[in-house]
Amino acid sequence: MSTIKHAVIAAAGLGSRLGMGCPKCLIKINGTPLIAYLLKLLEDVEDVRIVVGYQEQEVMECVLRYRKDITFVRNPNYRTTSTLTSYFMGAEGISERCMFMDADIIFQPESFIGFKQFCAENNRQDIIGVTAAKTRDAVYVSLDNEKVSSFSRENITEFEWANLCYISSSLLTKQGDSVFQQLSQYLPLMSYQIKSYEIDTKCDLLTATESQVAEDVYYCM
Repeated sequence: MSTIKHAVIAAAGLGSRLGMGCPKCLIKINGTPLIAYLLKLLEDVEDVRIVVGYQEQEVMECVLRYRKDITFVRNPNYRTTSTLTSYFMGAEGISERCMFMDADIIFQPESFIGFKQFCAENNRQDIIGVTAAKTRDAVYVSLDNEKVSSFSRENITEFEWANLCYISSSLLTKQGDSVFQQLSQYLPLMSYQIKSYEIDTKCDLLTATESQVAEDVYYCM
């Protein structure tokens, strides 16, 4: 069993930029919803919490088809709050470090497994997942000696924030603009390079599909 005990997935958002009329976590790649790929990667994590909001019933029904022992956390203010709020709500009562991620991402399995192992080996450290810069609305990351030294939307770099981290929930707050802005005050933080595809736009969806990452044998369900 993984020594990562807790994971929070933020799945409350509208996904309006994608314009497909459903939560992004329910968008299908190769016939399988994005959330199912995440659940597969987290099958050895005992406490998985999913924060829901937009079309919450549909999201919960989908999740329960793949895993029954999920804790759902409702964010009724999903229209006016950010992912930071969802992370904070999802982590309530967790005193240990926790893995946080957005629900609109598909990860290359070997890479994600490496991230889990790295977190387990460095479980007293707060760790930020970074990935090769490729999305249109990237939050770029500057690295110094493999530690995240800054986040920026203007300063283009080789890497972007992967919307994945392993941190103490004490770093979070219920109100705020974004996760990366909240974490900025604690930099520098350890980083881990991961292969992932965030689905914010139809162009992102096409890129993720063409990457064939969803065809990895690990994801056979």
